[in-house]
Amino acid sequence: MIGEGAFVHVLFPPPQKPREPGLLHIGYCLAVRPPLALIAYTTSQPWPPATPLPFGVRIFTREEAIGLGQQRAVRLHLNRQATVPLTDAWFPDLRASNQGVIAFASVRLRQELYETTIELTRRYRLNIERLGV
Repeated sequence: MIGEGAFVHVLFPPPQKPREPGLLHIGYCLAVRPPLALIAYTTSQPWPPATPLPFGVRIFTREEAIGLGQQRAVRLHLNRQATVPLTDAWFPDLRASNQGVIAFASVRLRQELYETTIELTRRYRLNIERLGV
């Protein structure tokens, strides 16, 4: 079931059309309050070497990603968030038994990401890209 700490298939909105479903991604659920979910963006595109990571971006190694149900290293952008309705239009596997959830973060990882998100909101609020409805 989709809930906080879930990595889930979602049609994350692109910046060009921030209120419309976009391409299929695995998103991280920061908060779920039906009828809405707050999702952070993930991508498997590698980060450019020797380029500092912005605050709120976390890279998961391939080994860490495998533990999260993914096949390759991924990057989580807590600074790119979308508030989206819990509907089939945004979550294509919503009617499946697992609702498109591929994994849940451990308690330790959830706490780390929560603390980072709070710090991001406090100190770097203007650097958060907010998409969705």
